[in-house]
Amino acid sequence: MLSLPFSVAWIGAAIAIVQTALLAWHLRRKYAAIPKRVPLGLRFDGRPRALASKRWLWLSPALVAVLIAILCAEMTLTPPPVETHVTLLFVFLVIAEVAWFVGWTIDRQIELARGMTHRIAPTRILLTFFPVLATIAITLALAITQTL
Repeated sequence: MLSLPFSVAWIGAAIAIVQTALLAWHLRRKYAAIPKRVPLGLRFDGRPRALASKRWLWLSPALVAVLIAILCAEMTLTPPPVETHVTLLFVFLVIAEVAWFVGWTIDRQIELARGMTHRIAPTRILLTFFPVLATIAITLALAITQTL
């Protein structure tokens, strides 16, 4: 039987995996209607970067999936100490939030490609990314308290 802390770390991994799968499903669902060329990303001022093939939209979800696979493989091959399991839960929650933010960004890239807008307000980007920053701060605080 698995101990509770071990289950907590794997629950975080499951949340990140489900969120990344939802991101891939969301992109696949919209893919046929996306213009052939989309911005590679957004600059800090909200303007689009250079245009590229819509296939580039798959890069971010793929990178998130690879990161999750590496972390899960590492947790399987070298089980982490019990005192780090809650921190690992939050690490996976950060990854899940990043996957959600990637989906939000992809939707903005599609809007820009369709000409629905010409710029995304930087405050809107920051407000959307704020939950990720807050979870990162909590994760760092947990990690620091564990080392003391």
